Amino acid sequence: MFVPRICEFLPKYDFSATYGLNIRAPASVVYERLFTADFRELWLVRLLMTVRSGRRSPRNRVSADLRQRLQGTGFVILEEVPNTEVVIGVAGRFWRPDGRRCMDLTADSFVGFSRRGYAKAAWNFRLREDSPENTFLSTETRIQCFGPVALWKFRFYWTLIRPFSGLIRKAILEQVKNEAESTSLSS
Repeated sequence: MFVPRICEFLPKYDFSATYGLNIRAPASVVYERLFTADFRELWLVRLLMTVRSGRRSPRNRVSADLRQRLQGTGFVILEEVPNTEVVIGVAGRFWRPDGRRCMDLTADSFVGFSRRGYAKAAWNFRLREDSPENTFLSTETRIQCFGPVALWKFRFYWTLIRPFSGLIRKAILEQVKNEAESTSLSS
């Protein structure tokens, strides 16, 4: 049985959310589309990110893959298992309007990160190939808080944003599904 890699990076957590859907495409196509899909093309993502930050979230003008788009954002790829799973990490004070992300976080420092007053999150995309032409794509987000103040503030924040975070995750999954199925049909 395959143990998700997210378990290696954040086995203990205070909050989590999981979403998934079936895609009529091979895992290799789904994985490729996951890395090339630009999530900021989704109007819902741009709208909710604009509301959160108070600044308009622009569309990407330059084509880049997920690795390139994460550079300079505080999000880091913790591990990639091609066609199976990618795990992304971030740490900060997410309840603040600016998110107060730890820009110096690296894949090597993620597991040991435990700064009081902060939280860290691991976010994965996991692919399970049910047949050569059908893949189940899921995403899980796990959050661990450090200290009672961070836990209290994040709990309040999570109560407010969890439904909207879920909408974003579902929209991302749908975008990958549409692009993967479109690619698979044209092959």
